[in-house]
Amino acid sequence: MTSANPSAEASSASPRVFAIADTHLSFERPDRDMTRFGGHWRDHPEMIRVRCGEVVGPGDVLLLAGDLSWATKRRDAGADLAFLAALPGRKICIKGNHDHWWETGKDIEHAGLEVPPVRIGPLGIAGSRGWQAPRSGTEVFDRKMIARERERLSRSLEAIRDAPVKIAMLHFPPHPFLDVLSDHGVAEVVYGHIHLDPLPEDEPLAVHGERLDGIRCWCVAADRIDFRPVQIPWSAPNQAAPTD
Repeated sequence: MTSANPSAEASSASPRVFAIADTHLSFERPDRDMTRFGGHWRDHPEMIRVRCGEVVGPGDVLLLAGDLSWATKRRDAGADLAFLAALPGRKICIKGNHDHWWETGKDIEHAGLEVPPVRIGPLGIAGSRGWQAPRSGTEVFDRKMIARERERLSRSLEAIRDAPVKIAMLHFPPHPFLDVLSDHGVAEVVYGHIHLDPLPEDEPLAVHGERLDGIRCWCVAADRIDFRPVQIPWSAPNQAAPTD
């Protein structure tokens, strides 16, 4: 379900917000078993299910920041999306670079799953996939993709411009987008993509609660957070941040 009119969903609720990325589900793609990346991925869907149930309540929000499924065709993603939809809380999803089943610009089109922009009381949630910082050998293409994603992110943020508190979702690290996020008054940004044991030059991109250009950043790649969603602190003006 797309939140085409975020303001229409405004309420007085101030739910707790949790986030996880890189679920990399493959119920219909057994050839994509994640244990090839290490034994810590063994039975990772069950770990996600159990650990989500331990921390996320039905009235909470769960941000799913991309690389949801290994499916390459929409028809093969059904079991993976059903798994995510059955997790507790209100699920808000963005696309990752491996979500080839999800056509860019289209709704997720699955009951129980939403895409940003979403407005929940004083909280606005915006997002886009993002892209990696320009790299040697792909710099021209990277800059083109970054420009496109900056436009998409700006449109999403503009839709929640009146929200007193803004959280952004990206899949890639936010560094090429920090000025866009700052200009729109984003307080927190969640992202994934940087797994355990990445390339040495990528490790510094995985930050957990540190501020970059005044924005608190959270890398929530599933294996980095032990497959347990991280609570993202926020509070409405004149209110304390929701806690356990």
